[in-house]
Amino acid sequence: MDLLRHLRFFVAVADSRHFGDAARDLAMTQPPLSQGVRKLERHLGVRLFDRDSRGVRITPAGQALLPLSRDLLRLAIALQDQAAELLVSHQVRLGVATDLDHLTDAVVRVLAGTGDGVVPTVGGSVELADLLRDGLLDLAVVRHPGIIDGLTAGTVLVLPTRLEGPSGSDSLAACSLPIAVPPRHHQPPAHDQFIDALRRAGHSGSVVEAPDATQRRALLAAGNTAEIVPAPRGAVHDPALPPLRVRVIAPHPNHRRPEIDHDRATQALEQALTR
Repeated sequence: MDLLRHLRFFVAVADSRHFGDAARDLAMTQPPLSQGVRKLERHLGVRLFDRDSRGVRITPAGQALLPLSRDLLRLAIALQDQAAELLVSHQVRLGVATDLDHLTDAVVRVLAGTGDGVVPTVGGSVELADLLRDGLLDLAVVRHPGIIDGLTAGTVLVLPTRLEGPSGSDSLAACSLPIAVPPRHHQPPAHDQFIDALRRAGHSGSVVEAPDATQRRALLAAGNTAEIVPAPRGAVHDPALPPLRVRVIAPHPNHRRPEIDHDRATQALEQALTR
């Protein structure tokens, strides 16, 4: 569990004594905030709030833990501020979803070519979104759809794909092998949508989850799986194949580093993905 993030939920509700107001202050919707507070209560083993028709009241246990929670959050901010001072301020901290495969190079190079510099992190889309919320990334390219509460998102980009597999399996309907894919927890909604698209295209929908592109390529080379990857620019692609849907996400404007031109970087990333 991301303890600091859930402590922010606790302190926000304690300050406002209202889940709706706290959600607005955190630039998110109320359901994940309520779920987060309940998750923190289970983790700590105490009830932090009493909730009834009269409103929200902090419990004695919540009152006792509130000062320590504030101290931890202050220390976390101080740690991040000191770490930020050690960075070259103009470097863009970029997250790239593992799903982008060989497009990762082009995405990173386009920002490096702007002269701003880039520090890349490759990971699952859910992980990258959490790093953005925690102020540890400036931008990320993630799979769509997915939960992006508290963040801003660019246009959904639909990228054509191609099937890689043994000869004679040039269509999904003719492919009997499972498809190698990133783990579901990297982006559950996009994963489930992809499985549905496989079945609609005539495939069984069977998949093998592999954590990174290198492992997926190894499974493909061994003849254990097929893979659906972004099609090279200008290549002929099968419209029956499920496309890769991605978008660029960024922190809420109030939480962005002022030395980074997020709009310019977002535009450069979108152009690199679509041209």
